[in-house]
Amino acid sequence: MAKSLYFTAAETGVGTRAIAQACIEKLREHYPHLGVFRTFTNGAIDADEPFLSLLDSAGLATERDVAWGTTRQAYVANEDAAMVTLVKRYTDYAAKHDAIFIVGLLDSDPIYPGMLARTGRAAANLGATVVPVISGSLRTLDEISTAAHLTVKEMSQEHAPTSAIIVSDAPAELTHSLPSDSSHRTIIAFAEGVQRSVDDANAAILVAAMEQESHVVTPLSFTAGLIERARSLRQRIVLPESDDDRVLTAAAELIEREVADIILLGDADAVAQRANALDIDLSKATVISPENPELLEKYATKFAQLRAKKGISYEQALEKVKDISYFGTMMVYMDDADGMVSGAAHTTAHTIVPSFQTIKTKPTVDLVSSCFLMLMEDRVYVYADCAVTPNPTPAELASIAISSAETAQAFGVEPRIAMLSYSTGTSGKGPSVDAVVEATKIAKERRPDLLIEGPIQYDAAVNPAVAEKKLPGSPVAGRATVFVFPDLNAGNIGYKAVQRSSGAVAVGPVLQGLNKPVNDLSRGALVEDIVNTVAITAIQAQVTQQTQGTAQTQRRF
Repeated sequence: MAKSLYFTAAETGVGTRAIAQACIEKLREHYPHLGVFRTFTNGAIDADEPFLSLLDSAGLATERDVAWGTTRQAYVANEDAAMVTLVKRYTDYAAKHDAIFIVGLLDSDPIYPGMLARTGRAAANLGATVVPVISGSLRTLDEISTAAHLTVKEMSQEHAPTSAIIVSDAPAELTHSLPSDSSHRTIIAFAEGVQRSVDDANAAILVAAMEQESHVVTPLSFTAGLIERARSLRQRIVLPESDDDRVLTAAAELIEREVADIILLGDADAVAQRANALDIDLSKATVISPENPELLEKYATKFAQLRAKKGISYEQALEKVKDISYFGTMMVYMDDADGMVSGAAHTTAHTIVPSFQTIKTKPTVDLVSSCFLMLMEDRVYVYADCAVTPNPTPAELASIAISSAETAQAFGVEPRIAMLSYSTGTSGKGPSVDAVVEATKIAKERRPDLLIEGPIQYDAAVNPAVAEKKLPGSPVAGRATVFVFPDLNAGNIGYKAVQRSSGAVAVGPVLQGLNKPVNDLSRGALVEDIVNTVAITAIQAQVTQQTQGTAQTQRRF
């Protein structure tokens, strides 16, 4: 992702226009491909003269149609929908720049109650740190400190980190630090009555703010990161269910946003007609007929070889690969695609069983398992196994833990693994606790480099205060990110309980342990679910290629 900072007025009349222009001019010296992006415009972009003047001064007038997220009116009407639009447009814009100066509230904008909280939510979802502007006019140092502290506090309650504070019309005694500032943020002071400019010392603060990473991960910022990762090395993902409008709509979005190269299974004319009816562009999708005789022969021959020990003849194999799930899976197996996503109109078994028979598990993995990426308000957890393995043995539970740690790493989550139980440490006894003890031992022996704790209760795994009482000194307790449930019953109940009671977004199930990625969709999947699952599958394919040391190949049908 591009580096970013979120510049915004924290109150009215602070001179944001001149200050923003001065900041942009100075940042352009450090970032030749600096972008300027407006989160919320006041109505149509053509009417947002203050922002357009900033674009013009930065030499970015040609970007006026793409350098903004949504309107302030849309945000007030439906915040959730507007935020999705904002993050999507920002992600696409940021991909073309190495740094982004995000423009929040300007002096000319209408001020509504809760504006700082809304600003904080927007900044958190964009993965940016905030540089708010407060007024120093007619304020003492203590009053400026209080204003700064309250500003930081209100936005931090929405998980938005502040990287610096700008004080306009600052009194002469205020320089680059504010000793009484209890928020401990670096201050950039613009003196009262002096032409707005950024000196070298303040430029260093600005650059440091731009370089500072936000470690907050919201559901929207996480999915935006998936898109960015996927498009960094595009993979060929096959979608077998071209007769489903959701799949076609998702395919069009994936192609437009250059997330993946999409292969659709179906009749080319039928796909084109349906795309026309849906008013979407699928001209860049590759459409493959699952009745193609050359491919059927190729896949049937290979499938018969793979299943020869099971007594499968060529004729039986031919009937199998006529099924779209088998056909798509064989495409992945034979490197005609890098991954497959299906299940919008088929059962989980129909989608994943072919991969068990052909793609199979990695050499170091005992079994195929699953995990859910649980997107909390400000962080990501990994829950496993919640969809595939009913009653894992201790060895299988250890394998699930290791696979889940690798999945976590692939998606930017530092793995600290909690082997869950109703017992923490030696507080409980019984066969189920013993199984977790054994699983933890096996996992540690196989991967001594991983942080693994078990048995451990959920509260001790996530709550530092409880962890200090129940398992003091543990590097995992109170800080766990990967949660391994003792069986499918507990895992499925657990993820759904958290999802429904906390509002967490559950992404998955993500299959792990296969030699090449295949993922299943819920039959109630939304278009955005399909887009995210394709991005996840593409990232898994990237990791597989890196692990196997193979280069992506491009094939044309």
